[in-house]
Amino acid sequence: MRNPLAPAPRIALVASIAWTLWNYRLSLIKELEAAGYEVILIASDDASRLRLEHHTYAKFFPLRQLARRSLSPYQNLKFLFEIFFVLHRHRPDLVLFFTVRPNTLGNLSAAVAGIPSISTVEGMGISGSSEGWLRRLTLTLYRLAFRHTSHVIFLNNDDLQDFLRHQVVNKQKAQLIHGPGVDLQHFSPRVKTYSSDKIVFLFVARLLSEKGIREFAEAARCLKNKGAAAEFRVLGSTDSGNPTTISNAELEAWVKEGILQHLGFLDDVRPAIAEADVLVLPSYYREGVPRSVLEAMGMEKPIITTDNVGCRDTVEEGKNGFLIPPRNVVALAEAMEKALALSLEQRAEMGRFSRQIAESEFSDEWVLPKYLALIREVLAKH
Repeated sequence: MRNPLAPAPRIALVASIAWTLWNYRLSLIKELEAAGYEVILIASDDASRLRLEHHTYAKFFPLRQLARRSLSPYQNLKFLFEIFFVLHRHRPDLVLFFTVRPNTLGNLSAAVAGIPSISTVEGMGISGSSEGWLRRLTLTLYRLAFRHTSHVIFLNNDDLQDFLRHQVVNKQKAQLIHGPGVDLQHFSPRVKTYSSDKIVFLFVARLLSEKGIREFAEAARCLKNKGAAAEFRVLGSTDSGNPTTISNAELEAWVKEGILQHLGFLDDVRPAIAEADVLVLPSYYREGVPRSVLEAMGMEKPIITTDNVGCRDTVEEGKNGFLIPPRNVVALAEAMEKALALSLEQRAEMGRFSRQIAESEFSDEWVLPKYLALIREVLAKH
């Protein structure tokens, strides 16, 4: 038992960018603070830092040498030294690492600094979608780093089995905790205010090619040409810093053609999800578990997504949605036609089943206690 006069244990959360901590880990930060821990946040600075500082008591320490897409050994060596000195200076009792470079180089730095850690593999992203040298390098870095971490959390079973098969992580350290967790009080069903005889299909994601935005646009074109009573909306923005982003010109061309409505980027996605009938994410990205799908499930929406890593964990075929092969426009259009053929009550039943899955597998109430239990276990040992 901890001495009540001793200072509260200090927990550091480290991610590539502040947006990741804000978008995926805000509930965890608040839960840690409510449990009496001192929380510090370490990530590259962006606009989300102000939100984190406004909504939590955590102190934020920016990383200046983390270049997410740089493969330069020199640049990554600078980050390795930077994260070591940041951890050494602030001496947290435990570090929670998220995203690829913190999980790899950050773990190595924590080991040298003598600080215990827990890693969360949030999907393999672009490196995991490839079978080339980048994937092999990433797995090698993970293998070295995970020798030093206390636990490794996986969001989906595909990644867990992949890491075990390649002997990247010791089986005793590996644990499956589905998804980043979703606040189901925040993402709860709402009555639609939009009235139309057209079914609204909504795509919510960064506008990257591997998220399936082009497949969504092409499927929308196919259904429009058939005269389908449907609207196709896109919520998200392009990312000039990402090599796989679509161009603004391509997006504007789809809008001008009349096949898509672009809603832009919204801080609060709930009104857009509420006005949709079906959430569509034809991703072939190596997802952890897609957050946009979980949020839509919480709001009782049927889901159309791919039979792909991370995505397939969210759908029971025919019960709360439809799974399609990745990069298959024909299959996507056919799945949308299936949704169009459903009665209002059938779509509502699918939505209710989505909510049930979210409650039983992905809710904060299920996810957060598991993180806290691991944290207490590691702190007790150190």
